[in-house]
Amino acid sequence: MSHSSQSSLDRRAMLRWGAGAALAGAFGGLGGIGASASDSGLVLWGIPASPSAVFARAALSSTLAKAAPGVRFDVWKSTDQMRAGIASGDFKMFATSTYAAANFFNRGAGTVMVNVVTWGVLYVMARDESIHRIEDLAGKRVLLSNKNEAPDLLFRLVLKWSGLDPDKDVTLDYVGSPGEAVPLYLAGRGDVAVLHEPSSTAALFRAKKAGVPLYRAIDITEVYGAHTGRGPRIPQVGLAVNPAFLEEKPEVVRAVHEACVEAGQWTMANWDEAGKLAAQSLPLPAPVIAKSLPFVHLDVLSAKEAQADIELYFEHLMSLDPGIVGGRKPTSDFYWG
Repeated sequence: MSHSSQSSLDRRAMLRWGAGAALAGAFGGLGGIGASASDSGLVLWGIPASPSAVFARAALSSTLAKAAPGVRFDVWKSTDQMRAGIASGDFKMFATSTYAAANFFNRGAGTVMVNVVTWGVLYVMARDESIHRIEDLAGKRVLLSNKNEAPDLLFRLVLKWSGLDPDKDVTLDYVGSPGEAVPLYLAGRGDVAVLHEPSSTAALFRAKKAGVPLYRAIDITEVYGAHTGRGPRIPQVGLAVNPAFLEEKPEVVRAVHEACVEAGQWTMANWDEAGKLAAQSLPLPAPVIAKSLPFVHLDVLSAKEAQADIELYFEHLMSLDPGIVGGRKPTSDFYWG
C-alpha cells in the first residue's frame, strides 16, 4: 500500500481520531472552549475526544501556571485548523496520534513527541454475547471506519495474528467515520462493529436508550498485547511540541508533561469529575466522557520512556503501510524525555 499524492500524506498526517468530532452532530457542537488563540499564554490543544480530559485538567495545574502564566486548554475543531496551526507554528503544544506526529517529523516539520497518554482505544462491539475472541469473527460482516488509517491497520493486524485473512475470512464494510458507524450498526448493518473511544461508549448509551442489545466484546489492545508480549499497550495519543518552542521554552515543556502526569493520576481516580471538566470543551456529554475514560488505557509516560513501545507500534503499522509514518521510523530526536 502506498501514498500517491501529497494530499493523501496530508490527510494521513492529520490526526484522524475523528470520534469526538464526528459524534458532535449527535450530541451538539463545541461549546465553552474559552478564549481565542490570539490571546497571550500557552494553549494546550486537545483532540475532540475523551482523552483530552487529561489535558483539560493539566491546564489547571498551579505549578504549570507558574511556569507558563495564562496557560489554558482548547480543542481544535477541524483537521484544517490543526494543519494550519502546525504549519504556522501557532500550535506550540498539541495532542495528536503518535503516528501523525512521526509523519510530521519525517516530512521536515520537526514535531517532537512529548508524551503518550492513551494506550489503546479500539474495541469490537457486538450484539451477540457469544463473541469473545478474534477467531469468533470468522464469516462475520465487520462495520468499521477510517480505512487505511491506524485503527483499520491495527484491526487487520490482529486478524492476521489470529489466523484470519482480512480479505477472505471476514467481510470488511467501511464507512467514513466512527460517528457514521454508530447509528448504522445500531440500525442493523454489520454483524459486529469496530469502534474506538469514545464512539464505543456513545454506542452503548444509544443502544441502551433504544433497547438494542450491545456488548463490548473484544478489546483490541488486549489482543495486541498478547501478541507482542508487552501487555495491553498501544501508544496511540499524547502531546507533541513545536521544535522552536521546545528549544525556546524547555522548562515549560517539562512543566506541561509533569502536569499531564498529575492530571492522568487525578483523572483515573475521578472519572465523573473529569467527565464534567472535559465536557466544558468537548463535543460530548459529561456522562459519555466519564464512562469512556476507563476504556482508553490511561498512563502518562514521556515519549522517551515509551520509545520502545512506540517503535514497535510503528513497525507493526509499517508492515502494512510504511507511508503511515512517512516511510521510516523517526530518529531519536523525535522522543522527548
